[in-house]
Amino acid sequence: IGGWQGLLDGYRGAIPNVTYENTTCGYPREDAFVMLRDPVKGDIPWPGFIFGQFPSSMWYWCADQMMVQRVLAAKSLSHAQSALVLAGYLKLLPLFLMVVPGMIARALHPDTIGCATEETCMAFCNNKAGCSNVAYPELVLTLMPDGMKGIMIAVMLAALMSDLTSIFNSASTLFTIDVWPLIRKEAKTRELLLVGRVFVLVMTVVSILWIPLMKVLQGAQL
Repeated sequence: IGGWQGLLDGYRGAIPNVTYENTTCGYPREDAFVMLRDPVKGDIPWPGFIFGQFPSSMWYWCADQMMVQRVLAAKSLSHAQSALVLAGYLKLLPLFLMVVPGMIARALHPDTIGCATEETCMAFCNNKAGCSNVAYPELVLTLMPDGMKGIMIAVMLAALMSDLTSIFNSASTLFTIDVWPLIRKEAKTRELLLVGRVFVLVMTVVSILWIPLMKVLQGAQL
């Protein structure tokens, strides 16, 4: 891509050959590299970003059950505090691991990843709303050697399974400890273990059935 300057130039010029006439659809935004955008014309106005995203991020990273249970599993208070500080620094990495690769994919493949018409997007990724979902896999398949492709697939699957198990375990804990005792007050440990496992199975099935609905609600973008 030619380094950071190459990304700046390549992304701004990543205009697909097929676009709708008299519209800016498919054209990179002029403020693409600006985090706090115009409060009126910006697609993510800075007041909404600060006062909307900040509270929700605070809730997720500081109060969500999935996060809290990891802190409670720490060996000691100092271990938990150190882990939180380390996690805060690690949160800087997604900018370079997730956002920048997506922009690189758009710069390298403006006609496919940056497709602007329903017909073009359907032909490439079978998704009329856009092909941003396949940006990262497209980079892996086109730029990495065969051996690294397999490693990256294994890494992506491992990360997915780790995230899902954390979420399911958290939801199972909440249901088993807080809800099920209200239904059966004399439930023993063995019964609670069985209920937790069944709840995880139910959550897995519901999650699979929920995917088509999420695609519709989010404009076919997962």
